[in-house]
Amino acid sequence: MPAASSPSEVSSNQPPALPAPVAKIVPRPDPLYHTVILVICTAVLVLSLLLSVREERQVLVPILGVPLPELCMFKRVTGTGCPGCGMTRCFISLAHGDLRAAWRYNPAGPLLFAMLAFQIPFRLVQLARIRRGLPELRMGWWPQALFALLGVLMVGQWLLRLVGVTF
Repeated sequence: MPAASSPSEVSSNQPPALPAPVAKIVPRPDPLYHTVILVICTAVLVLSLLLSVREERQVLVPILGVPLPELCMFKRVTGTGCPGCGMTRCFISLAHGDLRAAWRYNPAGPLLFAMLAFQIPFRLVQLARIRRGLPELRMGWWPQALFALLGVLMVGQWLLRLVGVTF
C-alpha cells in the first residue's frame, strides 16, 4: 500500500467536523427600562388631563393660567408647522374627551395617544412578570408596523396641510 505524500491526500471515513453550536444569548429583563417608559407615558397622559387649550392656539398651565410658549423650533424658524405640530393640543383634547378638536390639531395624534395609553398596562404586566421570574412578553412585528403607520400618518397629514387641506 502506497504511503500518502501529504496530509491533504489522506482520506478519512469520518465526516467533516461540524462547528460548535452557538449558545442563544437571551437578554436579561431590565425592570428599569419598563419603569422609565411607564413613568414617561403616565406623566404625558396625566399632563394631558391637567393642561388646557385656550383659543385653539395656546396651552395653559393649570391653576396659574399661564400659556406655554411655542415649543416647535421648526415653526419658529420657518413659520410652518412640522409633522408633530398640534400633538400637545391633540393629547389635551383627547384627555378631555374632545375627539373632533383632537383630529383638527393633528390627525395622527389619536393613534399615538392610544399607543401611549396601551404602554401603561403593558409595562405593569412586564414588571410583574419580571418580579415573578417569568420571561418578558414579546410583541412580534406589529409594534414596528404601528410605528411605521404613525410615521406615515404624521408626514401625510403634514404634507396635506402644506398644500392647504384642513382637518
